[in-house]
Amino acid sequence: MTKTEIEKPPMSPYGEFLGIEIVEFSAGKATCSIELKDHHLNNGGRVHGGVLTSLADTAAGVAVRSVRPEGKLSATTDLSISFIRPPRGNSLLAVAEVIHAGRQLFRCEIAIYCEDKLVAKTTATFMLVEPLNK
Repeated sequence: MTKTEIEKPPMSPYGEFLGIEIVEFSAGKATCSIELKDHHLNNGGRVHGGVLTSLADTAAGVAVRSVRPEGKLSATTDLSISFIRPPRGNSLLAVAEVIHAGRQLFRCEIAIYCEDKLVAKTTATFMLVEPLNK
């Protein structure tokens, strides 16, 4: 592996549960996708907002993992999402980019697409945290 290549991290258990996949991964950037199933829908037959939010949070978390200090963990402290239009298609694609990597805080912008149409814009902040003792 060259210095510019970064090993793709494993998906979180929650991301696996939802069916999220890491499509692309590089320094400060990540693209994640999800194939939509019936259990991703709300009672109105539309994609549940929580699915879009979880996809955005997961993609941002993957992007942050590529630039945070080695051996450190991070957690979301703030996430804001604007729903642009209802997704009409079979899959979603979230494109995340770290726009600020500080000593403790990391700021990301995320765009979510369905059938090449923007369906949501998101910003998220992550901070370095200690592991929880179980």
